[in-house]
Amino acid sequence: MDLVNSKRPGIGYIPVIFVLCLTTLMSSIDTSIVNIGLRTIEEALKTDFSSVQWVILSYMLAVTSLIVGIGRIGDIFGKKKLFIFGIALFTVTSFLCGVSVSIYELIVFRAFQGIGAATLIALSFAIVGDLVPKEKVVDGMAAITATMPIGFALGPSIGGLLISAFGWQSIFFLNVPLGIIAFFMALRFPPIPISEKVQKFDIWGMLILAATLMAYVLSVTLSENLGASGIVLALIAGTIVGVAAFILVEKKTKVPLIHLEMFKDAVFSVSLVISVLLYASTNGFNTIFPFFLEQARNFTAFTAGILMMAGPLGCAAFTPVANTMAKRLGNTKTMIFGILILGIGIFIMSKFGVSTSIITIAITVLLWNGGLAFFQAPNNAFIMSLAKPEQRGLISGLLNLARTIGQTTGIAALGALFYVFTRTKSIVTASSQSIVNGMRSTFLVTVLIVTCAFLLGMAVYKPWKKETTL
Repeated sequence: MDLVNSKRPGIGYIPVIFVLCLTTLMSSIDTSIVNIGLRTIEEALKTDFSSVQWVILSYMLAVTSLIVGIGRIGDIFGKKKLFIFGIALFTVTSFLCGVSVSIYELIVFRAFQGIGAATLIALSFAIVGDLVPKEKVVDGMAAITATMPIGFALGPSIGGLLISAFGWQSIFFLNVPLGIIAFFMALRFPPIPISEKVQKFDIWGMLILAATLMAYVLSVTLSENLGASGIVLALIAGTIVGVAAFILVEKKTKVPLIHLEMFKDAVFSVSLVISVLLYASTNGFNTIFPFFLEQARNFTAFTAGILMMAGPLGCAAFTPVANTMAKRLGNTKTMIFGILILGIGIFIMSKFGVSTSIITIAITVLLWNGGLAFFQAPNNAFIMSLAKPEQRGLISGLLNLARTIGQTTGIAALGALFYVFTRTKSIVTASSQSIVNGMRSTFLVTVLIVTCAFLLGMAVYKPWKKETTL
C-alpha cells in the first residue's frame, strides 16, 4: 500500500511522519543518554574519565562533520535508500556498542553510530518536503521539531532507569527494537524522485568541510579543559584554513557540495545565524543552570533534573501552539515573537537568587524554553518549504548543522564566561553567592546575544511586510 497516496483520509502521510519522529527521537535521545552512564562505563571497562569522554565526543564529531555532506548525497543519489541505510547503520552499531568489551571498541562503534545519526537527522526535514502533502508540511516539520527536545529531555532519565535496572549496555540496546520498527516501515515509503542528477559528487568539498567542522568542534570542546593551549590554537588555525580552502574549492568546482550563491539570500543566511545564536544561548543555560539549582538553591540532583526537564518539555508543548500561530499570523511574525520570549525569559532568570521559589523557577524555565518553539518550528518549515527539491537534503543538513554548532559553541563559550564571572578557582567549591553572581552576569551576556538575534530578525524578516521568499 502506498503510504502517502492512500485513498483512506489522513493515513497517507501519518506513517511517514511517525517514522521520521521515531528516528529523530532515537538520535536525540542518544545525544544525551550516554552522559549519565559515563561513570558506570568507566568502571565497567576499567578505563579513565579522559578516555570515556570520547564516547560522547566521537558521536558528536561524526554527526557535526558529516551532516551537511550526507544531506547533499541524499539529494544527488536518493534520499530513501540513504535514509534506510542510516536506520540500519544506527541500529546495528547500537547493538555493537552494547556488546563492546573495551573502551576502544565502544568509541569506534559510537563514531559509526554517529554517522547513522547524521543520516537520520540530515534527511528528516527533507523527506517531509518530498513525501508529505504541501498543506501538511508545516505540521510534519512541527512534529519532528517537537520530538527533538523531548529526546534531549528523556535521555538522562531513561538512561538512569535503564542503567540501574539492566546495566550500561541497555542504553544502547534500547535502539535495536525501535530501529527495526523504523527500518521495516521506511521500506514501505514510496519512491522519492531524484531532482538533480549529476555525474560527479564533490568528494573533496565534503572531506574539507568535514575536517574543518571536526577541527572546530575539537577546538571548542578541548578549550574547556586546556584553555588557549597549543593544540587548541592549532585547531582554531586549522578551522580558519579549512574554511578558506572550502570556499576556494567550491568556487572552482562545477558541481559543488554547497552552491555558495545561496548564502547571498539574506533570509536564508540570517536564519542560520539566528539559529546558531539561539541554540548557543539555550545550551549555555543548560550548562550553567544546574550549578545554580544544586549549589545556590541546594536542590537535590533529582529535583534539579526535573526542573531542567521543564525547558525542553515546554518547547515540545508549545510547538503545536507555535504551529497554529504561524498558520494564522505567518512564519516570520511567529519567529520574531519566539526570539522576544527567549530574550525576556533569560532576562528574568538573570534576576534569580538564593531565595527564588521553586514554582517561579519551574514556570519561568518552561515558558522561556517554550519560546524556542515559536522560532525553530516555523523557521524549519519556512526555509524547507521554500527550498528547491534538489536542495532539500542539503538545506536540511545546514539547518541541523546550525543547531549543532550553536549547541557546541554555547556550552563552551558561556560555560567559560560563567567560570570567569564566578571569580573562583573552582566552580564545585564556589559559594552560593558566587554562583548567583556568575549566573546573573552570564545570563546578561546571553540577553545581548538574543537581542542581536532579535535585531537581525527584525531587519531581515521585516515581519510587518509579506514574507520574503528564497
